[in-house]
Formats: sequence, structure tokens, C-alpha cells
Amino acid sequence: MHQYFAPVAAAMLLATSAQARDAMNTIDLNTESCLSTNQSTAGMLECFTHAEQEWDTELNRVYKALQSKLKPAGQDALKQAQRAWIAHRDKEFELINAVHAQLDGTMWIAVMANKRADVVKGRAMALQAYFDLLTEGEPS
Repeated sequence: MHQYFAPVAAAMLLATSAQARDAMNTIDLNTESCLSTNQSTAGMLECFTHAEQEWDTELNRVYKALQSKLKPAGQDALKQAQRAWIAHRDKEFELINAVHAQLDGTMWIAVMANKRADVVKGRAMALQAYFDLLTEGEPS
């Protein structure tokens, strides 16, 4: 039985990631496009700040979609997990800000904004993976 688990798990992971990759590609391509035309520190900061906003919008969309697929106990678990994640996100942002505040040079401001966007992106993709798992095999 164990010999079949790994290939099945790998196939499920690939299928689960397809929708998340689509969303990631769109937002990441928008960010790359923005960065290609905004190479100043202020321009890069604007691009990464916009990326964080796009990922936050995606996170909220996926949260609502996932909520609609869960039974009441799962809805409550998601709500509690999201509240805990928000507290974690805020503390992570504090750490990102503190670390980058110690670095010399304005370029670190844009790097800090990129790290913040990555935190939100990670959560959006994690929720998308849960949604994909619950909707696997459903017609699109």
C-alpha cells in the first residue's frame, strides 16, 4: 500500500497547485511588469506595495471561496486559523521592519516591501491549496 501512496500524493500535489500557480503567475507577472518600468527605489516600493495589495485581495477571495466549501466546524476552524494568522502576519511585519531598519541604504525599503508581499502571498497560496483539495474532481 505504501508503494502507491507517494505517486498518488505527488499527482495530487501537482493538481492542487495548478490554480494557485495561475493566481501566482498573474500577480507575479504584474509585479515583474511594474518593476521593469519602475527601477527607482520609489518605483520598486510602489510595485511591491501594489503586489501586497493584490495578494491581500486574492487571499480574501480564496478565504471566502474556501469558507463556502467547508462544513460549520471547518468554517469555525478556518476563522480561528485566519485570526491567528493575522496576528502572526502583524508580528512578522514588525520583525521585517525592525531588521530592515538596521540596514543602510534606501534599497532596503523596497526589499522590505517585497518580503511583506511574500508573507501575504504565502497565506493566499496555502488557502488556495486547501480549496483545491476540497474541490478536486469537481467540474470547473
